[in-house]
Amino acid sequence: MPGEKILIVDDDLEIALVLKAIFEKENFRPYAVNNGKEAVELARTLFPDLIILDILMPKISGYEVCKKLRHDFHTSHIPIIVLSVKDHTLDKIKGLKIGADDYVTKPFSSEELVARIKAVLRRTHLERDCNPLTQLPGNLAIEHQIKNRLNLGLPFGFMYADLDNFKPFNDYHGYSRGDLAIKLLANIILSSIKKHGNLDDFVGHIGGDDFIIITRKIESIEDICKNIIENLKVSSLDLFGQKDRQQGYFEILDRRGNAKKFPARLDITIAITSNQYASFTNSLQISDTLAEIKKYGKQVEGSVFIIDRREKKKITKLTDVIVPINENLT
Repeated sequence: MPGEKILIVDDDLEIALVLKAIFEKENFRPYAVNNGKEAVELARTLFPDLIILDILMPKISGYEVCKKLRHDFHTSHIPIIVLSVKDHTLDKIKGLKIGADDYVTKPFSSEELVARIKAVLRRTHLERDCNPLTQLPGNLAIEHQIKNRLNLGLPFGFMYADLDNFKPFNDYHGYSRGDLAIKLLANIILSSIKKHGNLDDFVGHIGGDDFIIITRKIESIEDICKNIIENLKVSSLDLFGQKDRQQGYFEILDRRGNAKKFPARLDITIAITSNQYASFTNSLQISDTLAEIKKYGKQVEGSVFIIDRREKKKITKLTDVIVPINENLT
């Protein structure tokens, strides 16, 4: 696990420096802050692989920091090890109850701390099944989340986001640029959920340019989709060269040697369904429904999102033009 990022949260500068030296020796990448407010802010942008958290800090205690991190989707998956002078059993129980993955008391053995960190990271990787490119939960986690949401019996919106013409983009610009496009989309989706969704909403990365979003705010789905499309339209221009942007397209040869033009922008298709309008019992039914809806979206030029309802189905473009789809989609 060399190179993984560890965020140290401790108002004791001396301890923070000692921890940084220990982690650097183990080939981790340590970052340190000395208060809870900075810890929460940095965790949301740095996405560390693990957080070492002191409990006794001014203004915001470690307990409050842990609660904030656990109630925010962006940081809820990050493992936390509490490192504190409070060694009473009740303190340890409290730390574990609010979401810490382990509890180590000061003074500590560097060997034991490193061993505990590696154990927590190994366990976390197995549980999270995260995508290595975006660090978002992968297919096993997506399956688990869908099952849990269905079991709750509450209305949820299920969204499948997929870039259009991504293979030609990859072939033309190379896989490094393709990875940048995927990371860009992941960040746009997360920011859109932050703006219009709930903290307990879920974003998973199926693989490639395919993402799953689960939201409780069904009434905000159109706002989420419009925000994704608008931000992608603007931000993705930087992924294209000046010549392509000026002419409005890039050109590649197909298998027969014929030139084919593609827009110099990233478009996206978002398929949406909900258990508010249909009765789903498992993730396969949801997956099949979303795949079928997405197929129709791919027939529409430009970015599009499709809301599938039991009695009312429509394709809604960003321009608010409603296009009726084939009634065979039932």
